Amino acid sequence: MRLRYKIIASTLCAAFLCSLLAVWVYPRFKKIEKRGPAPASIAAILPGDVNATAGSIEMAFNNWLEFDRPGVTGNYKNKFPYGSQWSRFFLFRRDDPQHPLFPKDEEILLDRGADSFVERYTRIPSELRTRDLYLYEPSGDYYWDSEYFYNGQPAKFRCSFLIHLEPAGESRTKVEIFEYQPEIWVGEYVGLSAHAVLPATLDDIRSVEETTADREAALAMIQNAKSSPSQDRSR
Repeated sequence: MRLRYKIIASTLCAAFLCSLLAVWVYPRFKKIEKRGPAPASIAAILPGDVNATAGSIEMAFNNWLEFDRPGVTGNYKNKFPYGSQWSRFFLFRRDDPQHPLFPKDEEILLDRGADSFVERYTRIPSELRTRDLYLYEPSGDYYWDSEYFYNGQPAKFRCSFLIHLEPAGESRTKVEIFEYQPEIWVGEYVGLSAHAVLPATLDDIRSVEETTADREAALAMIQNAKSSPSQDRSR
């Protein structure tokens, strides 16, 4: 009788371990594909000096410096309609000591994950990056469809944007867009959590390479802001 119980217990234990192993390795076999070109420079030369260009960008996007003013929080008028992807983003200035959220080069290199292209940003001389801007979605929970696909369906994607502004001759500015911490959400997996003793179901979030479409969309917003007569009149 004892032998029979031992056999049953061993069988159940083996079945449990096999199931756990199958669940554990499943994420490695998820089909993830990128339907877009390899990362390359996304840039444009725009009219106006660096300060004027930075000013038009700050007027086009939501600005955290304006949002965080005394008496404004809760009454801030979003510059984009409800539901727009850009309505969730806020600009942060590299030279703003009051809101030092702009990532330092060490952070960029440490937290870049699978994105090797962003290293190119850190190699730009620091004196040419003094007016750069950081376009950031502060909730950390907002994802959208982009160039990545998971099991044939669009994978949820998110990133932040580094907007580099550099003089390009007399009264012209080169604007180049980089992504920071691009990642995708591809379902869930069973793993160990720092807050649980037993295995738990966790979000399967993966670092990925930069996209082209999202950087082009950000650059297009900036180009439209520069060409808008209303923007020019308000400066």
